[in-house]
Amino acid sequence: MKSIIFTSLGFLFMLIPLSEQASAQWAIGASYEIRDEDPEKGFGLRLEKGLLNLPVLNIGLRGHFSYFNETSGISRDGIDISGDFDAYDFGLAAVLGLNLGLVRPYAGLGLGRERYKLSADDVALSYKENNFYWNGFGGAEFSLLPLLNPFIEYRISKLTGTDDIHFDNINRLAIGINLRF
Repeated sequence: MKSIIFTSLGFLFMLIPLSEQASAQWAIGASYEIRDEDPEKGFGLRLEKGLLNLPVLNIGLRGHFSYFNETSGISRDGIDISGDFDAYDFGLAAVLGLNLGLVRPYAGLGLGRERYKLSADDVALSYKENNFYWNGFGGAEFSLLPLLNPFIEYRISKLTGTDDIHFDNINRLAIGINLRF
């Protein structure tokens, strides 16, 4: 019994340097995202690179991509129109994180580009709009395993250049997992 305990503890102590080294390099992640505008549900991908890794503080860069899709219908004056509404965005952000054991809270600021596209199947209707945005976000990443780190994040974006769409901010909740190596 003692040998099993000592072997398990030895294995855990060997993983601690791996988890510290893993947070210092790259991370690739995927998330399920919910936002407060149509389309509401989508998926995201991210790639992070650590730039400065101190014992408690991490500074890095993140590239991210999100895709939202919804098929919806409109009925007006007895005419039914159905179509696809796509929204996707991509951007670059600076990330500041704290290493607090199993929890790594982080915050960041970034810029990006968002594209909306509506296309109806029944009629020749097509609409596209591109916008730049800035965003701020905050969240927490949990170091439960040396390489796989689940996270939860809240992001708010401010669109610029919206001609036909009349809203200012888009709020988003992302739940996902990062692979750190």
